[in-house]
Amino acid sequence: MSDRIGNFIKSVSACLLMTMVGCSGYGILQKQEVSGIPDASYERIIKLENPEGAPDKTLAGLVHVTGKETICADFPRQRVIQSLDDLEKPEKQALAHFQNYAIRDGDETLGYVSVPVEYGVNIWRRDNDPVCKYSVQILPPRHRHGQTDYQDAVQGSTSW
Repeated sequence: MSDRIGNFIKSVSACLLMTMVGCSGYGILQKQEVSGIPDASYERIIKLENPEGAPDKTLAGLVHVTGKETICADFPRQRVIQSLDDLEKPEKQALAHFQNYAIRDGDETLGYVSVPVEYGVNIWRRDNDPVCKYSVQILPPRHRHGQTDYQDAVQGSTSW
């Protein structure tokens, strides 16, 4: 009986070790808020779209890619635009009130992320993925970590 328990513990330990080794190529970069996005030439700009949002909330964010590394966004609706001139007027107006973060690894700035104030952002470094070394994860307001269902509810007379 004790041999079975010992083998079980060894098996579980081996599985945990394999999991830790397999995940070692991933890490979250620290978010660095910046006051604005520099007017520069970018390799591409990824527009994150929210078609179900109100007219002034159809833009869920922008990811500005400098081209120094591969960067992708983990958002269901996205498309590449050439410049901010491709945005519609309400989107341009909303962009002025977004939070801006630099995508930095060490001393090198690889791009920027702009999202509405109520959204969250995680920036992942994936060393084992040459197609997408840096992944920008957008956290919509209802899915923010640490919020309860009560905090997500719309406060009003009908939401008792």
